[in-house]
Amino acid sequence: MDVVTRLKQMFGIRERDEKAPVREDRPPTVAETQTALETVRQLAKPAIFGEIGGEKPDKENRARSWWGANFLAAENETIPVCTRSGRPLHPLVQIRIDELPQIPPLLSGMALMTIWIDPEEVPLHDAIDGQGFAIRTYPSLDNLVPIGPGYRETEIFPSFPLLWRAVVDEQPSWEDTAFKIPDSVARSDDMDWFFDSRFVRETEPYRMVCPVKLGGWPTWIQGADWPKEAKFCLQIDSTEKGRFGVGDGGSIYLFRTPAGWALRADFF
Repeated sequence: MDVVTRLKQMFGIRERDEKAPVREDRPPTVAETQTALETVRQLAKPAIFGEIGGEKPDKENRARSWWGANFLAAENETIPVCTRSGRPLHPLVQIRIDELPQIPPLLSGMALMTIWIDPEEVPLHDAIDGQGFAIRTYPSLDNLVPIGPGYRETEIFPSFPLLWRAVVDEQPSWEDTAFKIPDSVARSDDMDWFFDSRFVRETEPYRMVCPVKLGGWPTWIQGADWPKEAKFCLQIDSTEKGRFGVGDGGSIYLFRTPAGWALRADFF
């Protein structure tokens, strides 16, 4: 038996699909609580928070991060079309990678990423690239040209510069944590150690004002729903300012899978 397996058995940590042993609930020991705290600390990942608006835009400068318009593309590209509905997609978010204070691994090697969407297809649950949304990436800004509506040339979404405000370590949601910590801690009524952790306190101010997040963890509402073999890339939240809504105050989550890009949606 390897060391990791022995430690899991000692502290009652089980795999997600493993049936929990039947036993009486009891308060967690100090050691079990410390194990849970250390697990969350090790799981925390840097999240980059993006705010829309907040400064006077240079509306002629498409070679920056944008919300809602002002995209760039290769010379031979046209506006993407939803393969399911046949409708043209609309620009939602453009990310200029060298503006980021830190480059997430999934965006390494890119200079620009554009996210197109069909507003009529939202919430886009279980969508794959081309069906309701499209992802385009470019290794260089050289020779890119304007595509789609310019600054304030559309009423679908407002046009805002996208400003990268902070990099903050983010803990996973409870759904991505509960099966990685001792059972006694997961079943305990005292959850302040998790929901009022320093990670929560440090990310909350940015989550309130920044609808775009790169890296970190999906902030699930109804429960974890990872695509198979997926890596989390980014999250876009409902925003009144950006006139983008996913159900009732929900979010869309972009993942990279072996088969390509995939979206999940989650809302109240």
